[in-house]
Amino acid sequence: MPGECAIPRKARRTLLVVGALFPLVFWPLGVVALLRGNAMGFAISLFFSGLQGPFLVVYAFARTARKQLWRWFTLVIGGLGILMFSLIDAVDLDLHSFFELIMLGTAGAVIGHTMVTTIVGPLIFGRILCGWGCWRAMVLERLPVSKGSGRRKGFWSWTPLVGVALSFAVAALLAQVFDIRPGGTTGHNVWRIVNGVAVYYTAGIALALVLHDQRAFCKYLCPTGFVLRWTSRRALLRVTARAEACNDCGACTKVCPMDIPVAERARLGVHISHGDCILCQRCIECCPTGALKTSFYV
Repeated sequence: MPGECAIPRKARRTLLVVGALFPLVFWPLGVVALLRGNAMGFAISLFFSGLQGPFLVVYAFARTARKQLWRWFTLVIGGLGILMFSLIDAVDLDLHSFFELIMLGTAGAVIGHTMVTTIVGPLIFGRILCGWGCWRAMVLERLPVSKGSGRRKGFWSWTPLVGVALSFAVAALLAQVFDIRPGGTTGHNVWRIVNGVAVYYTAGIALALVLHDQRAFCKYLCPTGFVLRWTSRRALLRVTARAEACNDCGACTKVCPMDIPVAERARLGVHISHGDCILCQRCIECCPTGALKTSFYV
């Protein structure tokens, strides 16, 4: 029956190894960041990244019916880590701040963060942050609405560009019109970040409730999501399918929160993502024939 099968044994072993490595790698780095001073938020973020490891292990061996709950717990830990980094160290990590620093011709933490999570990292790991560490998604996934009934066309195909344009506009206003600098006083930056978080949550929740789709913001307005659609398009880590094993039941398409035609691509034996997959593993968990898997592909 769809939904009763578990992820492959090899994948569970891989998650066990990765889950064990996370604290071994991130916790020592967090200690180093803490000892250097003036990086408490970054240190806490690294600690939370390490904490995701044990939750990955629990996810790997949890019953299929409970796997998405444990993935959400992992998502929350990753999301909170990013929020704490931003709020405690007074560092704006959103895309508009990246654009702002580029306009100002200066460096900052957001440059490194954006390069790792949005530009370079997705070339290898795809949109894994969207499914396992986004502070916006951790709230959106708990809203009393389900996944969408299908990807909207027409006007909604262009709205992601609106999100990017708004990010550029905000960056220009902050950098030029209001002469606000990311390196201002700590209190000033904190309020700026809080306001930004509030705007993102307001837009994300409103869009989800209006369109009856938890991930509506991710699909139709998130500026980072728009960039990720291109940088993760040929990611090495991806969901792939064995066409000969697909029985065309359509269960994978029905559970995909990003409205990807998984079954159609599985029948063709092509990789599933094309820049939209957030690697949430729902399709793999529900596939009754084991036709789908997540793996590195070169």
